[in-house]
Order: sequence, then C-alpha cells, then structure tokens
Amino acid sequence: MLTREHRCGRSEEQELEPWPSPKKARSRRWLRNGFKRKMEEPEEPADSGQSLVPVYIYSPEYVSMCDSLAKIPKRASMVHSLIEAYALHKQMRDEASGFCYLNDAVLGILRLRRKFERILYVDLDLHHGDGVEDAFSFTSKVMTVSLHKFSPGFFPGTGDVSDVGLGKGRYYSVNVPIQDGIQDEKYYQICESVLKEVYQAFNPKAVVLQLGADTIAGDPMCSFNMTPVGIGKCLKYILQWQLATLILGGGGYNLANTARCWTYLTGVILGKTLSSEIPDHEVSKALTSRSPAQILEVIRVGLQV
Repeated sequence: MLTREHRCGRSEEQELEPWPSPKKARSRRWLRNGFKRKMEEPEEPADSGQSLVPVYIYSPEYVSMCDSLAKIPKRASMVHSLIEAYALHKQMRDEASGFCYLNDAVLGILRLRRKFERILYVDLDLHHGDGVEDAFSFTSKVMTVSLHKFSPGFFPGTGDVSDVGLGKGRYYSVNVPIQDGIQDEKYYQICESVLKEVYQAFNPKAVVLQLGADTIAGDPMCSFNMTPVGIGKCLKYILQWQLATLILGGGGYNLANTARCWTYLTGVILGKTLSSEIPDHEVSKALTSRSPAQILEVIRVGLQV
C-alpha cells in the first residue's frame, strides 16, 4: 500500500521543487486541493456541539476500575488527566487549528524521543493529522501515518497521497485518503496493509496512536460508517507489536457515541469488556442539557481545578 513515491526515492523533479517550510508546503496543498476556495464561501455558524473541544469522561468509579485493571505487567498504563489523554493533533507550531490549541501528540512524541530512536505516529481520526505531520516533516526519526477523509473543501485540505514529507523527512509521511461511507471491514483491510509495510520498513521502537471517534456512524461529520469494534480491531493490530505505545483520543462530535467508543477502546487496551451504558450522574446530565460554558464549569468544579 505504500506509494511508488515512498518506494523509489527522490526524483529530479522533486529535487527542483524545494519547500523550505511546512507552512509553505501546506499552502501549496490547500490551493491544489481547493480548500482555500472553499474557505472563502460563507459557512453556517457552529452549533454548541462544534464549539466544545474536549469530551470528558469522568466518574470516580470509572477511574477506580481502570486503576485496578491497569496493573497488568507490560500491558497498559492509564493516563488519569483527562486533558492529557485527549489528542489535539491539528495545532501548528505557530497557530491553533481545528479546535486544537496545544498539540499534545507532538509533545508526547518529543518526550518518547528521549528514550526511543524511532517513533511511529498513527492517526485514525476522520481529519488529516496535519499538525503532527508538519511538526516532523523534516526528520527521518518520526514516521507519520494518517488515514483520513480527503475531498475538495473538506478541512484541513491536506493529506493527499503525494504528501510524503520534506528534506530528510521525505518519504517518512504516509497519507491514506479515504472517501465517504467506508465501513469496518474495508477500513481495517487498508489500515492493516499499510501498517504492515510501514512496520517492516521503518522498524519503530515506540508508537503514538490517535483514535478519533468522528469516524463513527452517527457522528455529525456524516462521513464514515465505522463502529468502535472496527477501530478496536486496528488498535489490536498495533498492540500485537508489543511496543511502548501512547494511546490518545481525538475528534468526536456525538458526545454519547464518543464516550462509548473510548470506553470500548479502553476495554480493548486492558483486555476487559466494559459496559457501554453511560451512568446517570451530574456530569453526564450536563453534557446533554447545558451550554459549553456551563459544561466546562461543571467539569472544573468536579475536577477541583
């Protein structure tokens, strides 16, 4: 599944077309893919669901249970901070983007690089992981793989199959554009075939995995028809490598479905079956009945920030 560009090395034409910064390369891709033109068109105002960045899953019972399940040697380490566990993969070095004001995936990779020579970043969010790709577009020590929706006018307008990195990082970015409607079986086939070749070619020593829930059927993005089981199958494939793996959440704009998805994936990590029922408590009620500002206030009080 790796493209001819990844296999064959640099061409003379590519050498004559340098882009000294990721930002300039990004602008070129935007223009080519029609995103700049689309952005000039008037948009509908964002609803309350779109304006809220994180989906918080919090209950003392849930945290306590994860704490007890996590004590499996060499298996899993739970991140208790809900903000640290949420991947904001689109923020750039010089600007916020796509609801992302801090690129914690990049910070996690930089921390892992202190110990591991080669890091593989895998992004299974609906949107292209452009912030992480741009951060490491000039290095051969971090390979980025992104499976995402790609069509004219769809944010962020990057992530074409021909976007393969820059300078020393050329051919260390792998982009897999996918059209609407894909389901679990086909998605897994694509994911497995790409990751199999990437693993053999790159030989990563650690993995950072972003698992967005906006690919799930019923998400307001109305794009992919995935289920948590399909995403979980991709997660299991990566876990069988038995490498140090940092697992992060991501997009997801149907709050209940996102909570259920991440609960299911937590169970996959721990090798346990967790209930998909959302408990009836103050935070869950707030998520469905209050404005974003009110929700954040409930969370702030609940976490005693």
